[in-house]
Amino acid sequence: MSTSLRTSPGRNSGARSRPLASAVSAAVAVAVAVAAVAMSLPAHAQFGALFQTMIQQGAQQATQQNLQAQQQQQAAQAAQKPVKKWGQAKPVAADVQQAAAAFAAKTPTPELRVLYERLYIEGERNATLNFQRIGLAALSLGKLEIAEKSFDAAAFRIDQIYADNAEAQKAKSLWTAEKIKDYKGEPYERAMAFFYRGLVYAAQNDFQNARAMFKQADYQDTVAEAEQYAGDFGLMPYMAGWASYCDGNASLAKDYLQMAVKGDRNYASVSVEQPVLVLFETGRAPFKYGGGKFGEALKWQPHELPAQTAKAACTGGTNCFANQFVVGADVGYQATTRGGRQIDSVLGGKASFKEGAQNVADVAGTVGNVGMQVAMQTGSRDAASLGMVGMFAGLVAQGVSASTQAQADIREWEQLPGTIWLATAPSKHPGDAPVAVTVETAGSSVAPVPVTRLVNTPSCQLYWGRSVSPLNLYRDAGPIEPGEHKRDPAFRQELDASVAG
Repeated sequence: MSTSLRTSPGRNSGARSRPLASAVSAAVAVAVAVAAVAMSLPAHAQFGALFQTMIQQGAQQATQQNLQAQQQQQAAQAAQKPVKKWGQAKPVAADVQQAAAAFAAKTPTPELRVLYERLYIEGERNATLNFQRIGLAALSLGKLEIAEKSFDAAAFRIDQIYADNAEAQKAKSLWTAEKIKDYKGEPYERAMAFFYRGLVYAAQNDFQNARAMFKQADYQDTVAEAEQYAGDFGLMPYMAGWASYCDGNASLAKDYLQMAVKGDRNYASVSVEQPVLVLFETGRAPFKYGGGKFGEALKWQPHELPAQTAKAACTGGTNCFANQFVVGADVGYQATTRGGRQIDSVLGGKASFKEGAQNVADVAGTVGNVGMQVAMQTGSRDAASLGMVGMFAGLVAQGVSASTQAQADIREWEQLPGTIWLATAPSKHPGDAPVAVTVETAGSSVAPVPVTRLVNTPSCQLYWGRSVSPLNLYRDAGPIEPGEHKRDPAFRQELDASVAG
């Protein structure tokens, strides 16, 4: 299993140091090559020996300075609380803004209009993300048709790159070579898109397609841009098993339960052959931010929120039919691991190149300074010429380093929960009495939070709810990014031709 982008805590420092070590090696090689040229030039013997000694000392000094600077920056970053820094907002053209408002007004659900307007303005580059936002918000409002269409649109775009077939692999190789990528999300974000699509299918009593979506969610957890990992998102195979049970296939349900236990030991104490399932989401998934010297490392930071625990599902406050919740999924853990192994960051290809260019600039500048010092001490014109060349090379490399853009992509599905709690019950809850989950916050206060009954068939019931409404998190979506791609006019025409809602 490849883990070139994701490493365990014990290997993080080594992974971070490898780009720097490669850059330093390349820089020293440049210095040695320059020294070799110097030695081939006609000069006094004492000039050659002196130059060689000084160039070695200069290269070592530059390397040491770079290492010290990196250590100081890492210490400074550790002392500071990470924050999310969005790019500068760009103005939206008046005609696009007007058209977006007209498009959003078509939906009969006023709460969703701000999301539809953003979808129209941002175009294809952020379409997957915006469809996910609309889908989850619609699901929380009970608007299943809107949720279905939105998650289908997001899943279609994800499948173009991350489906388990040869065509998607070919498309991925082309997509990852682009300078500006469409949003498709990290593995945990894509997995959650298919998870919610599965819930919508289940709410429509289509358990076979629900199972297919949960299986696809499990697959998405295993693939990144260039690597594939072992799956450990136990919630997804468990949900596939529960859908199989509701579809009348107990044998297949048990098989999926074993897969869930293999990925997450929490499921060893959970039965899949239960007619009632309660899912309750608390907290928020950690937010993304750009770390590292150049903001090139994609990192995650937990939100500062009081810890919450789901305790029981009840009607009337005291009539509780599900009294034991387990952690069905730790979304924060899924965000910061691959195949169960902890990671520190996701590194873009440009970061190593920029670090290397900076080291070349430092060492080349040292070569230039050494050459000029030798020239002053020996009167050698060769040393003076070489010093000028070194200084010029340093300036060029410095320019390359400064012009390299290496910022991490911090676009995120900010609506995702931090924890998904799961409970089962052996018998269906009769009647239509409202159901609420009691939630313990910060270890003390307990309050009931209403949940929605998504599934109510002769064989199964599914209740789902959240402690934080997706609609309340739009403030963290970041500034609107007006679409600037040549595909956007066609994309907006398709939206206008569709029926929003």
